[in-house]
Amino acid sequence: MSRNPGHPVIPPRSSEKLDAAQRAVRKVAAEQRRVKQEAVSRAVAELLEEQDTRINEIAKAHCILPEKVYMLSISYTTSDRPRGQKFQLKELQEMVANDPEMQDLDEETKQKYLGELKESRGHKAKGVRSTNTAASRDVQATLKNIYEELQALAYHTGIYACLFVTRGHVYDTHAATWFGTDNIMDFWEDRMNLSPDYIIKQLELWACNEEKTIGTITKHLRQEKPIRLRFANFEQIKYKFGIDYEGWPDGIPFSSPYKIQTIDEIRRLRDAIRENTFQWVKMTPSQHQEYRKQVDARRKAGETVGVPRQGRSDKGKKRKTASENDSQPSKKVRRTRAAQKSREIIETSDEDSDGGGDHF
Repeated sequence: MSRNPGHPVIPPRSSEKLDAAQRAVRKVAAEQRRVKQEAVSRAVAELLEEQDTRINEIAKAHCILPEKVYMLSISYTTSDRPRGQKFQLKELQEMVANDPEMQDLDEETKQKYLGELKESRGHKAKGVRSTNTAASRDVQATLKNIYEELQALAYHTGIYACLFVTRGHVYDTHAATWFGTDNIMDFWEDRMNLSPDYIIKQLELWACNEEKTIGTITKHLRQEKPIRLRFANFEQIKYKFGIDYEGWPDGIPFSSPYKIQTIDEIRRLRDAIRENTFQWVKMTPSQHQEYRKQVDARRKAGETVGVPRQGRSDKGKKRKTASENDSQPSKKVRRTRAAQKSREIIETSDEDSDGGGDHF
């Protein structure tokens, strides 16, 4: 695959396309199999009826429950090898010993078989799954075994272990997950103040992002003074600075990416940012003015726009003033008065001018 170049690819099970004649032959063969299967099913149904009758007779004769007779009959019945069960080494050796074609092999043929065996093992160990479905199943099956081994090791030795697993590409389908033995995940919350769900979400975002990250969406704001983007109060930012957005993915509520819970929505938002279909835009003066009028009308109607600021803790209570405590002015007032400079020319009042004839 493209994200693992140079690695061998495990071939999927595929079927060749058939022509009209081959399809007709297969259709006839399928009909014959269906008729044969119906006949076998009827015969098996008759056998089961006879078996139930015989089991009831044996149970009645020996004064036991029919279920016990049924379980005993199963224990004495031999069955074929279950699906997925592998041959033991001893069985394989016996099969090779009884195969005429495997007798008296020369050294070159032995080395050829050994080379094919090593290549097959290496292919299975380091090969890349050809489809996302196969890769997802492999991840689930392997992680299940790992979880069981870690849990058993924790019981045997008392160890603590935690594991975070996420996909490595944005188009992979297996979900991110985490695992911990005993109460090891309390460490992240108690000591690091981070929940495991938050850690795995951030890990997945980091693993799937190559060039852009969710945090880079604020770089689309071209302002001389940086603006701290708050999704909850975006209407206030839009009202004050005239900034809007275009191309937000449909079906996803406009909120902080950290509050998006599903992986598919994160992937859609990330693709929109990468493809530049989602952008921050500057409103035209007429658009900005029209929007401000709409917000002002909503506020006059009593509607709260955005998230209101948290009120003071002593809201509604009478606060003491400086005059109530003492008549002495505060330090700030004293500093202000001391800082004032006298004027170079002091104007006289009218009384001084009128009664000051003697001064001339």
